[in-house]
Amino acid sequence: MKEQIMPSYLPAAAVQFVPENGGDPVTVYRPYEAFPLADLERHAQEDERGVLLELGQRYYFGTLGAEQDNQKAYDYLLKAAELGVQDAQSLLAGFYLNGRLLAPDPQKCQQWLETAAENGSYDAMEKLARCFRSGKAGFPVDHEKAYQWALQEERMIRIYWAFYTQKNFVDFAQKQKELLAAHTRTAFFLADCYADGIGTKRDLNAAMRIIRTGEQFVCRATGLAEVPMFRIRREQLLQRMQNEEQRRLRAERAAKAKKKKK
Repeated sequence: MKEQIMPSYLPAAAVQFVPENGGDPVTVYRPYEAFPLADLERHAQEDERGVLLELGQRYYFGTLGAEQDNQKAYDYLLKAAELGVQDAQSLLAGFYLNGRLLAPDPQKCQQWLETAAENGSYDAMEKLARCFRSGKAGFPVDHEKAYQWALQEERMIRIYWAFYTQKNFVDFAQKQKELLAAHTRTAFFLADCYADGIGTKRDLNAAMRIIRTGEQFVCRATGLAEVPMFRIRREQLLQRMQNEEQRRLRAERAAKAKKKKK
């Protein structure tokens, strides 16, 4: 597994504006989902990676003016995946899992997800973490891999966040919401790993730190003072820590009492 994973591609289209009162042109970046379907299909002939990914997503889910079409989705996503688009690689893995167009093939599904994750897809990292933890979709249960991929996902989401919150990135509110939701899921996943010793050493204090830093990330991004779901999880962990401390103290008292009797 790579120590440093950077996104190989970010789906943002450069748009240049010329100020009406003169001056230098200004370049901003917009999500491809902001463009009409017909415009995207015209640009697809130029093998523009973001366009291919966006068209693949629209036909895969049947959204934003496109009717759901597995063959078109597969064709666009495959071309984008072969050009190194990590999010297309992640979505392409689904064709080998759900039998929508191709025969189920867990091995190819895993291969595409791992390729996507190595190229920087936090979505693929999340899927790998959950599949390795549960053993679903034909994956072997491997808690250490599940934990490691979740760690990588948390780091990658922060990298994406830094990109999508730049001043010249506009209309990315939906992507930012998706990133915050993914970060929250990952924080809870990692906290569970530490709390239950899944893929790493059991450490309730580390679990609490993950929840606190996860909440801090969301609060800084949203301006909220507190996030209820994080507060509830903190309270649960605190209660668990108190219960364990009480059990430890009872065990100590019982050991001392037994020693006195001797």
